[in-house]
Amino acid sequence: MPMSRTRFSFTSICLVAALLLSAAGAIPASAQQVLVQNGATVEVSNDGVWDLQGATMDLGPAGATATLSEQSGGRVDNGPLTATRALNNPSSSDPAGLGIAITTSADLGDVTVTRGHAVQTAPNGNASIRRYYDLSPSQTNSGLDAELTFSYADAELNGRTESELEFFKSTDGGSTWSEEGLDSQDTSGNTVTLGGIESLSRWTLGSESSPLPVDLIAFEGAVTDQGVTLTWRTATETDNAGFEVERTTPGARTWDQIGFLEGQGPGTTHATTAYTFTDDQIPYEADSLRYRLTQVDLGGTQSEAFAPLSIALRAPDQLTLHDSAPNPFSHRTTLRYELPQARSVRLAVYDLLGRRVKTLVAERQRAGRHQVRLYAQRLASGTYLVRLSTGRHTRTVRVTVSR
Repeated sequence: MPMSRTRFSFTSICLVAALLLSAAGAIPASAQQVLVQNGATVEVSNDGVWDLQGATMDLGPAGATATLSEQSGGRVDNGPLTATRALNNPSSSDPAGLGIAITTSADLGDVTVTRGHAVQTAPNGNASIRRYYDLSPSQTNSGLDAELTFSYADAELNGRTESELEFFKSTDGGSTWSEEGLDSQDTSGNTVTLGGIESLSRWTLGSESSPLPVDLIAFEGAVTDQGVTLTWRTATETDNAGFEVERTTPGARTWDQIGFLEGQGPGTTHATTAYTFTDDQIPYEADSLRYRLTQVDLGGTQSEAFAPLSIALRAPDQLTLHDSAPNPFSHRTTLRYELPQARSVRLAVYDLLGRRVKTLVAERQRAGRHQVRLYAQRLASGTYLVRLSTGRHTRTVRVTVSR
C-alpha cells in the first residue's frame, strides 16, 4: 500500500512486532515518515526488526508522551527515530525510550534526540557501530557535567569488539570525531556509560583498538603571568602535520583558531612528544575560557578535534593597568585593566602637559578584566599618558601615536 506519509493513531494500545511487520519485515518503501500519536507505546519484541527503509519515526514534540519499547531483542532499524522532550535536571532520563539515558543537574530545556543507524567514519577510515545519537538542547549546553548511558543492539556492532567499545563525540555533524573514552560498560545489558560531559552533540561508539592518527595522553592548561598556558603530550603520531589551537567562551557556538603548532617531523613518531602553547591575548571580559586541539594530517585534512578543556581565569587581586598593544600605534591600540572590586572608574588620556584630551571610561564597573580600544583619530603624533583612576588609586601607562 504505497503512501507518501504513514500515520499511526493509537490512544492506549501497545503495538507488538508481529502486528508491525509486513511479510518483508518493513514498512512500504515509499513511506517517508511514521508519526506516533501522543500517549502511544510502540513495542517491538521477540527478536523482531522493524525496518524503516529510510523513513523517519517521529515520537512527537515537547509535551508528547509517545514511547518506543524494544524488548527481548526487538529493535527498530534502518531509519532515524526522533523525539523532543523537556529535560530539567534529568536523572537517567531516556527520552521517548530511544536508548540514550541522560543525567545532569542543568536545565537543558526542550531536547531533540535523534537516533540514527548509519555507520560513522573518521577521516582515518575507522568506523563506528551502526548507531549514533544527536542531542540538541534548546537551553543550557555548556558546563553540564553530564552522564550518558548509550544503548546498542548486538546486530549493530559492525564488527567492533564489544569489550573495546568507547564513546566518540562530534561537534560538526560527524565530519570530525574526538575520542572520549568510557567510565563503565555492561556487555550483557549492551550499554556503555561516560560521565563528566561538558556539552551535548553527536555521539557514537567505536573501538579503542582502532586508534586515531594521534594518541593524545594528556591535555592540560593553567593561568600564568603570560596568559593561559596549554600543554599536551602524545604517545604516537601518524602522518601528523600539527595541531590547530582553538578557543571559545562558555555559551558561544563557534571556535576561533588562535595558533598552530607543527607535529614532530616527518609526521610519524612512536616516541612521547610534549607540546606547549601560551595564549597571551586573553579576552578580558571572560571569566573562563575553553580550549581544544584539532589535529591536521599531512594532506591538510582536519582529522580530530580533541575534547575541550575549560580554564577558570584567576580573579584579579589588585588594580592593574597593562601596557597597551600595539605601542606605538598609528590607527588603534587596546588598553587592558583589572579591577579587584567593583569601582567607579575613569580611564582618560592626557598630553604631557597634563591636559585631558580624551575620556574613554567614566562609569561604575564590575570586578574583573576589562579592555578598551583607543583610536588615534584626532590625536596628533606624540606621546600621551593613559591614567586609570578608582577613587584614591591611580595607574598610568605611556602610549605613542606614530604616523
